[in-house]
This record gives sequence, C-alpha cells and structure tokens, in this order.
Amino acid sequence: MDSLSAEKLDRHSFVPLYYQLQEVLKEHIESGSWQPGEALPSEPELARRFGISRVVVRQALAILEDDRQIYRVRGRGTFVARPKLDSRAGGLSRMLATPRGSDVALVVLEKRTVVPEVSIRRRLQASGTEAILRVTTQLSLREVPLAISYSFFRRAEVGWLDDALRTGWSVPPDLTLPSDLVLAHSQASIETSQCGQFEADRFGVPYRTSVFLALCTEYRKAPEGTSAFEVARVEYRGDLVQLRLNIIGDQPGELEAHLSLNDNFSDHQPRP
Repeated sequence: MDSLSAEKLDRHSFVPLYYQLQEVLKEHIESGSWQPGEALPSEPELARRFGISRVVVRQALAILEDDRQIYRVRGRGTFVARPKLDSRAGGLSRMLATPRGSDVALVVLEKRTVVPEVSIRRRLQASGTEAILRVTTQLSLREVPLAISYSFFRRAEVGWLDDALRTGWSVPPDLTLPSDLVLAHSQASIETSQCGQFEADRFGVPYRTSVFLALCTEYRKAPEGTSAFEVARVEYRGDLVQLRLNIIGDQPGELEAHLSLNDNFSDHQPRP
C-alpha cells in the first residue's frame, strides 16, 4: 500500500476528487498491485494520505463497491474483490482459445459419438456419413455452476480433443487449441428459455428455472476463407449470468455476445 504515497489528486481539475481517488484505487487493483482478499487502507488512513475528507473517501469506495471491485466486512475493513467473470459467449472451442483463471472449472459431463439433428449437421457443413462428436461440459466459477454446453464437432477434426478429455474429469487447465487452429468469427442466436430437469439438477435450481439459451457456430480460419468448426448449444443460468452485446466494428451487425455475473452471484459463493 506504500505505493499510494506517490499518488496525487489534482485539486484544480474539473474531475471531482472522489472520482480521481477511485481511479487511483482502481488502477492499483487492476494492475495487480493489490491482490484479491488484500485489505485496503482504512478510511481515516486514505483521508490522511490524500488530504481529503472521509466523505470523499466514502464516495470513492462506494463507486468501487458498486462495480464489485471491492467488498466491505463490518468490523474488519474493505478488501479487494476477486476478478469479475467477463467472457465471450460461445462453445467449448471459444473457452479453449482464451486463458482461464484458476477459479474457472470446466468439467466434462459426457463425450460420445452421436447422430445429431439435421440442423446441427447442416450448420457444421458435415456430410451425412461423417461421425459427429458431442462433448457436454459444465462451466463453474468458484465452484458455482453457471453454464452447460453441448458442443458438436466433426470427429475427424478433433482427435486431439477426444484424446485429452475424460468423462467426469475437468478439462486440463493447460489444454488450448492447436497452433494451426485459429478461430475466426462466431454466429450466435440467444433467447430466453427454461432449463430441463438435467440442467436444473446440475445447477441446483428448480426445474424450469429461467436460462439464456445460446446457439453458437464457431468458425475457424481456412485457406479458402473460413469453415464451421463447432456448433454449441449453451444454457446459461438466468439467475446469475447477464449477457451483453459489444459492437466490434464499423459495419452493422458486427457484435460479440459476452457474459458476466449479476449481483446475485455474491450470495452464492464465499468471500475470499
């Protein structure tokens, strides 16, 4: 916390002091200078270091608390919160293409060759004779289940994945896409739905609880352009997860669907 000593607030700026202070504190959190679970200086200490009133300090801390950067424990103090989940919605291959935190778990619930719906085979651009591998996984954060994904692949394209996954085991944390497999764009449709009994049992929620149902097609880069690599049907818990769309380009329709946690998540997991 000594690094705060060099920080100064600009009293001549049009930006309010409380907002300047929360920016300083947020920088220390997001840079990793302060680790999750680490205590912040007390309100009196922050007021003394920056030469401001405790009212200003409380305003700054309130912003960080609303953004779930910190949390307070009565009688103990203010602490750095664990990082928020902010992940692009998509199938298993999208999860393997990005780093996963140590508190994110992917468990293989089932892995087998199936005869998929005609629409799945069509989205995969697979012939009627190609073997299709379905991998069912559960995504959890800090042991709280958030999503179940049913991912379909051409079996001939994912021998490396078939070999690495074992039913009932977690996806190896170091498992990533092969170097010659680069994902391109995604196509996704998202609607509200209700979970079935299997998903309800896995999530620990009542049958027909609201979920977000995402149907995603992941494309890979290929010499001739792109080709479909995975079709995934993903159910996200509607009571804990919120979805948003990010504009990623200048053209209409260039959007990315991201998932993050809503305020109910803190009630489902222990403080660090």
